Amino acid sequence: MTTTNIFLGNWRIVETELWDLDALDVFTPARLSLSAKHEGQLAFIAVEAQLDYRVVVRDGLPAIEFSFEGFDEGDQVMGRGWAVLEGERLRGRLFFHHGDDSSFVAEREQTRHVKE
Repeated sequence: MTTTNIFLGNWRIVETELWDLDALDVFTPARLSLSAKHEGQLAFIAVEAQLDYRVVVRDGLPAIEFSFEGFDEGDQVMGRGWAVLEGERLRGRLFFHHGDDSSFVAEREQTRHVKE
């Protein structure tokens, strides 16, 4: 599939089923970042994880499916997730191995261009 580029960049997690925005941003702004090499990062609350993602089609919409591995307050965590692109938002679900699962919504972060 050639639509990988529509997912590239930083996505700000703005909503989840389990955690409110204040909790999500307690240590760092809640974010999902995707690079061109099917890699990325996930950060929210005390979770910092590396992603491995693939571009797919889900219910007729462009989507990603991913696995993640990292740390939550120093404890190793891993899991999987998916997200579909609906307009300018990613809507999906995170599944922690032997742990919580939650829906999430993320919006693309706008890059600011500074004029010199």
